[in-house]
Amino acid sequence: MLYFFAFLLALIGTAVFTPVSMFLARKFDVMDYPKARKVHRQPLPRWGGIGIFAGYFFAILVLVIFFPSFRELISYKYKALSLMKEFSGIIFGAILIFTLGLIDDKKPVQALTKLLTQIIAAYVVMDYGVRISGLALPFTKGFIEFPILLGQIITVFWIIGFMNTINLADGLDGLASGIVAIASGTFFVVALLQGQTSIVFLAKQLSLSAILAAGLTGACLGFLIYNFNPAKVFMGDSGALFLGFMLAVISAIGTLKTAAVMSLFIPITVVALPILDVALSIFRRMRKGMGLMQPDKEHIHHRILSFGWTHREVVLLMYIFTLLLSIVSILLTVFKGKV
Repeated sequence: MLYFFAFLLALIGTAVFTPVSMFLARKFDVMDYPKARKVHRQPLPRWGGIGIFAGYFFAILVLVIFFPSFRELISYKYKALSLMKEFSGIIFGAILIFTLGLIDDKKPVQALTKLLTQIIAAYVVMDYGVRISGLALPFTKGFIEFPILLGQIITVFWIIGFMNTINLADGLDGLASGIVAIASGTFFVVALLQGQTSIVFLAKQLSLSAILAAGLTGACLGFLIYNFNPAKVFMGDSGALFLGFMLAVISAIGTLKTAAVMSLFIPITVVALPILDVALSIFRRMRKGMGLMQPDKEHIHHRILSFGWTHREVVLLMYIFTLLLSIVSILLTVFKGKV
């Protein structure tokens, strides 16, 4: 029941708040104007992230106020482990990264300042208990527990990597929001499949991960109402960074908490397409002597467009690839015990 309401409330909340974000973007001139590397041909609001953020946390707030079972879930603690602490860290980190994106959409933030803020947000959520603490050994029952410092470094890189991957994937109408909807929906299914465990705290953590993932799926679908081609609004960095951050922490408290050898590959497989695009972009820009953050028009979706595909056809193709990879991830979860 909590999963359904998290999804539904986030979908409705985002559908309601996105027009508000469009109004605010026009009022404060936070518009995305057409340029040579842009696909759109008219100015569009780029503060759509406000609608996503507001809709998502509207759903969370309703769950906290009106659903005692959700309050009981996040209040669970075992010795030094506390779901309330993790939940609070996720909220603080999300607010920080959303604020960074909000400012960057209005007036571009220097790359170094942007990176440092991302590191701080990642460190905040990690300090509150959301961290990658180890990795299962392939084909054995062994488990490597990372030294504290190594675990912290891996967690920070994991969160920053997801944020920037989704941000760079936001190149066509509905592309990033659709991919995140599929990815978070997959994380929801994976968390449910993994939730049958005798370790109570882990089961509770997976349940929280599933609720957060259901809400994120709803928020993305609510935003797609306005963002699918032809888009009426863009999510901007405020939306893309927030979505990437939430995907990272959902996987960190969900998929990556299991000792299964495939746990690390499941979230990576889901977003393999944007990860490949980022890797190719880095290689391409280094080869040309360009700055790593310098935009270009050679992403995978741009190349497919150049072959004569329509905007919608390219986006739907990317959805299909992501959905196929998501099915692979779910199958990895189902058969992980045999690996």
